[in-house]
Amino acid sequence: MGAGMASGARIAAAILVAAVVSACNPWRCDFDSHGACIEFTSDPPDLAAAKVRVDALLDRELPYWGLSHLGGWRIQFRTTLDHPCYLAAESEGCTDYIDKTISVRIPPQASGCFEASELLHELGHYKLGDPMHSNDLWKGVEAQFAPMVWDYPDAPPECVARYKGVTSGMWVVNINQF
Repeated sequence: MGAGMASGARIAAAILVAAVVSACNPWRCDFDSHGACIEFTSDPPDLAAAKVRVDALLDRELPYWGLSHLGGWRIQFRTTLDHPCYLAAESEGCTDYIDKTISVRIPPQASGCFEASELLHELGHYKLGDPMHSNDLWKGVEAQFAPMVWDYPDAPPECVARYKGVTSGMWVVNINQF
C-alpha cells in the first residue's frame, strides 16, 4: 500500500472513530451514589437534597434484591416516556445492559417525589436478568411501594403528601410477561 493510501486509510479510520464516539450518549452525572452515576434529565430544585434522598432510596431498595453497590452503572431519572428500550419505543423503566444504564421515568403526577419511579423494578432486572418476571421475588415488588416511597421515618414531605395511603396499584408486576 502506498503512502497516500495509508494516509487515506488513517483519515477514514479517524472519521469512523469520531462518528462512533459522537453517536454515543455520554453520561452526565449529577452525583455518585452507591457506586453509580446518578443523572436527572431535568434538574431537581435542590441537587444536594436530591443526593441525600437518592442515597436513602438506594439504602432501602438495594437490599430487597441482595445488592449494595452498582459500580460502573448509571441511574437516570427522567420525566418523559420517550426512552427507547430494546424493541419498545417508550418505557417507564429500562435496564440497558449494553450502556449499563437503569433509566426510570418519574411519574407525571409525582409532585416532586422521584422515589415513586419504578427503580425497585429495574433493580430487579439488573440483579435477576429476568425480562419475563418469572422469579418469585417479583411477587413482592408491588407491596414495597409504601415502605420505599412514603411510609418510613423522615420520608420527603412531597412523597407523603402525594402518596400517603397508597399501598398498591403503583408498581404492578405482570408475572411471566414482559
